[in-house]
Amino acid sequence: MQEQEKKVSSARAILIETVMFFTYAFFAVNWVAGSTLTPQIMKSFNLKSFASATFISNAITIAKIIGNFAAAGILVKLLPKKAIGLGSGLIVAGSVLALLAPQYWIFILGRFIMGFGGALYVVYFSPVVIHFFAPEKRPAVNAINNVAYNVGGIIAMLIVGPVIQWMQTWQYSMAFFAAISAVLFIVWPVLGQDFELNRSSGADTEKYTIGDALKEKNNWFLPLTYSGLLTFYIVLLNIFPISGITVINSKTLSTLVAVGGVVGSILAIMLSKVYFKRLPVIRWSGLAMILFGALMFNTKNGTLSMIAAFAIGVLMFLPITSLVMIPQEMPNMSPAKLTTIMGLFWALSYVIESIVFYLIGIVIDKSGYSAGLTIALVMSATFFIGSFILPETGRSAKEKNQ
Repeated sequence: MQEQEKKVSSARAILIETVMFFTYAFFAVNWVAGSTLTPQIMKSFNLKSFASATFISNAITIAKIIGNFAAAGILVKLLPKKAIGLGSGLIVAGSVLALLAPQYWIFILGRFIMGFGGALYVVYFSPVVIHFFAPEKRPAVNAINNVAYNVGGIIAMLIVGPVIQWMQTWQYSMAFFAAISAVLFIVWPVLGQDFELNRSSGADTEKYTIGDALKEKNNWFLPLTYSGLLTFYIVLLNIFPISGITVINSKTLSTLVAVGGVVGSILAIMLSKVYFKRLPVIRWSGLAMILFGALMFNTKNGTLSMIAAFAIGVLMFLPITSLVMIPQEMPNMSPAKLTTIMGLFWALSYVIESIVFYLIGIVIDKSGYSAGLTIALVMSATFFIGSFILPETGRSAKEKNQ
């Protein structure tokens, strides 16, 4: 297949990427809005226990795991245009069902459907990248996709408060964000395009299943490496802001982590143009993240604490592009095979994160926030350790130019 046949026009590719990016970013906005509105939602459904409200988070997590496992099968059956449209449609449908829910269990079901759609969407980024973008452009596009959720979080920080104040009720507020997702869902059929799933950079590949993926050690090493960073990130967003253990407001530090993530993704794009190895970026970013995490949790200097928080965000997102490039650069990789690998990657990452997150909660109940946060920091070391067991798929600058 000629390169011209394989790639669509750059303008079409950029439009497809833009719609997908903002669809996932506003999935994040909707999720953050739902978390921010938890007190109103609890009051609306007459919930007295905060534990009951945690079912919302659990529904999203379970949906992500199931959706990640199912993503490859759905892609093969529906083909890319309809599969991606389904993910976008489920985000909208789940949002609408939740805001119209007459009972709490229907609200939970709506959030589950929304989470399932988001889980499909995050997996479908990878096959779209390797089909629509040339190899030299993929690191930059991956970096942009990796920060979509963070961008959504920052958008939420800026507009959720004003929207809630404007709309008054949680239903109207969530309807506002659902409407934006609906517009993106409507736009997708106009821009979306199907493509051949089993065509690799080498030759045609045979059907590749989850069972096949589970037999390959690298498909276990990838989520094991990422799970520690994912756990640390989720703890920083959900537990750290209410911990009160730092010298300055923990919410401020969490915001700096999010902003640092955006900067880290920008730096990843710049780095990808001059440095083509994968493991050193993962290794040294992982080590530095641990050191800055220890500094943020223990320093009594407010300025140092803020610098550390920003650095953690940068160091979390700088190496993610290198990590997701590893499966993309494997020999004879096709969109279908990559979707299966990335579905397994996200599913196992969230399974591990969910277990560790629950254990951290138990530790916090028994020993306090400092102990729980320390476990999260130690867990993040899997990113550093994984850099010694993953394969190096990148090349040196000299090899790249040959």
